[in-house]
Amino acid sequence: MQVLIVDDEMYAVMGMKDAIDWEGLGVTAVYEAYNMREAVRIYERQEIDVMICDIEMPKGTGIELLEWVNGHSPHTETIFLTAHGDFRFMQRAIQLSSFDYIMKPVEFDVMEETLRRAIRTVADKRSERAQTERYKPYYELWTKKKTLLSERFWYDLLAERIVASEEAGVRLPAEYGIALQPEDRLLPVLISVEDWKRELSTRDEEVMEYAIRQSASELVIADSRGEVIHTKHGVAMALLFASPEEAAALRNRIGGRCDRYIDACTRYLNCTVSCYIGEPVALPELTAMYKALLAMEYNNLSESNRLSWLRNQTGDPVPDPRLPDYAAWALLLEHGKEEELVRQLRSSLRELAADRRFGASVLDAYYLGFLQMIHYLLQKKGLSAHQLLHDAGVPQVKAPPRTVEQMEERGVRLIRAVHRYLDQDESVIRRLRAYIADRLGENITREMLAEYAYLNPAYLSRLFKKEVGMSITDYLLNERMRIAKELIAHSTIPISEIARTLGYSNFSYFSKMFRKVHQANPQQLRKLSGISGG
Repeated sequence: MQVLIVDDEMYAVMGMKDAIDWEGLGVTAVYEAYNMREAVRIYERQEIDVMICDIEMPKGTGIELLEWVNGHSPHTETIFLTAHGDFRFMQRAIQLSSFDYIMKPVEFDVMEETLRRAIRTVADKRSERAQTERYKPYYELWTKKKTLLSERFWYDLLAERIVASEEAGVRLPAEYGIALQPEDRLLPVLISVEDWKRELSTRDEEVMEYAIRQSASELVIADSRGEVIHTKHGVAMALLFASPEEAAALRNRIGGRCDRYIDACTRYLNCTVSCYIGEPVALPELTAMYKALLAMEYNNLSESNRLSWLRNQTGDPVPDPRLPDYAAWALLLEHGKEEELVRQLRSSLRELAADRRFGASVLDAYYLGFLQMIHYLLQKKGLSAHQLLHDAGVPQVKAPPRTVEQMEERGVRLIRAVHRYLDQDESVIRRLRAYIADRLGENITREMLAEYAYLNPAYLSRLFKKEVGMSITDYLLNERMRIAKELIAHSTIPISEIARTLGYSNFSYFSKMFRKVHQANPQQLRKLSGISGG
């Protein structure tokens, strides 16, 4: 990591070079220049990662230098130094994408922290460029071969837009340029991308999916005949062509090829994939085989980043799954037994994953029962599920979980969010009492308080009485009369003014409420206090 300091003040440059722990920041070289011309000469000899530059210099300003740097070294991050906050300079610096600016005189601890952030940004961008270079060859191939006639045939066949009868078994593929022999069998391998290890843009994801298919051509198809295609359901599938004599040998080799392919995807393409290997079939039977592989992928709840064989699937009848006792779970959550419920959730999911007979439909039923339990408990408490989950920061995900891991992650997050929200009852009341104290002169209603606390009004009333020992109405009256008593007894403010301040425009009604709480009228209290005033 190399840094260039550009400033026409020699002592400023020397001060920064001496005061900053460059080695601790990972900087291997620090260069110095005292004007734009010297800086340009250094750029012509060295690769500069971070430039610290004074804005106002003779023989070319820092802004002019940054314009040149953006054209010749666009990966450099620039930190500007300025003696005063001239908005025009700062505006232009922002337009030129400078990293940050620091006011002079420079505080070296601030400069060091800014440098640390700039160096981290340089390293992150360098890593992204290396990743882009890694799949650049796939992008170039993708742009050249995006539409292939043979892919169109396989896409339409598996989407059942065309039907390959036995009579058309050879003729139809030949019309699309596919060299398939009459006796050939097709061995399908469905490739499912389960997770990308970093965030991808839409274009990058398309490129990486193409890289997935190209890699499958090299490692799964390898020296066999065949193609890798993209299907209507968004998965890739390797189709290997083999004569009946070759099919048995190919079945023996395909497992090893898929293992190497899965490992290569993890190492070089930053993703996890699984392969589902079917049985060699004739062309008219391929669509049915493809559907069987899709069902395998759909029903795979727990096994990730591995290969599975269709021949290992059993046809035994599947018993009804034993789903959790959601009523008991609701009681645990209601009584604050958060960790115990999390343990039971994880234990039941481990049992579900251990029995490979259960598939996606069972997981759907499990998830639906869990959600119903959550909604039942919230409704019992008079809470809005939508509002509560929004306030608790739980994202509203429409799609149900597709794996046991996803169900566990989502279930634990929901349990903790609901527990946290229910456990905040006392703090909600504290916030409401503070809210009331600030607005005693206003017409406060139960609905206003419920809206402020995001609670159902009926539930709020029950909660308030439980925590405070009186209704909201009584609490409001007692608080207003408590303040009134203090002001009447210890100030010279006219009693009528005190009443108006506390929201009572009708003085006789104020006096009536005061007597109800303090068993004396306001005038008597003022007289007993010895303070003169109306």
